[in-house]
Amino acid sequence: MKWIIRIVIVLVVLIGAGLWFGWSQLGNLVKFGIEQGTPPVVKTSVKVDHVSLSPFSGSGVIEGFQINNPDGFTGPYALRIGRTEVAVDTQSVSADKVVIQHIRITDPEINLEGGLGGTNLKHIADNAKNFVSQQTASAGQSAPAAAVPPADGKPKKSIKLQVNEILITGAKLSANAAGLVPGADARMTLPEIRLTNLGAGPDGITPAELTALILRQLNTEAVKASASGALKNMLQGGTEKIKTGGLKGLFGK
Repeated sequence: MKWIIRIVIVLVVLIGAGLWFGWSQLGNLVKFGIEQGTPPVVKTSVKVDHVSLSPFSGSGVIEGFQINNPDGFTGPYALRIGRTEVAVDTQSVSADKVVIQHIRITDPEINLEGGLGGTNLKHIADNAKNFVSQQTASAGQSAPAAAVPPADGKPKKSIKLQVNEILITGAKLSANAAGLVPGADARMTLPEIRLTNLGAGPDGITPAELTALILRQLNTEAVKASASGALKNMLQGGTEKIKTGGLKGLFGK
């Protein structure tokens, strides 16, 4: 009887150790997924410093998320988020749609660079939007061929999300138009951005759509800032392109 008890104890310890190892690596798996899954969407490199997640509470923190500049821009990066807090409804993880209670982005740093084709942030937002459009078009075109099953016999499904709230506070905007206006530079803090009930319908919202939406919103607020105050004064006396096209000619929509 004692040897049976010992075997059970050993099995419990091994299972517990395996679960602990799996949970301890969960953050690294998410980090890897972000760094590998985001670049095809934004068409530029992405890095993450650290991810910590709790499988019990569903809460997590993403630290040092950075989207580098696309080709044609010289700054070190376009967007850096020091800290993002995420809360997931753990009961929804195994459902058709994962519910994220909130995403709270604190003190993101936006290095806005102007160019004749629009800002670096606009380029990235457009890339994300085009990626979503291409995915949607591909899904529509492949629908008639649904009679041919995948190799494993299981249809592939994209992740569906529902995000109840996104809160972005303390966004620091650094605008640089040195390529068009030598020495032009200005800094300011953007107002709070709050988005709610994203993907609340049955179709939800995909990670790519969510990325595109956040980037578009940040670009919109950056453009508003560029049209007033210090950033507007910064661009006084710019090139003829700016004079004739206004700020839209530089920063785009």
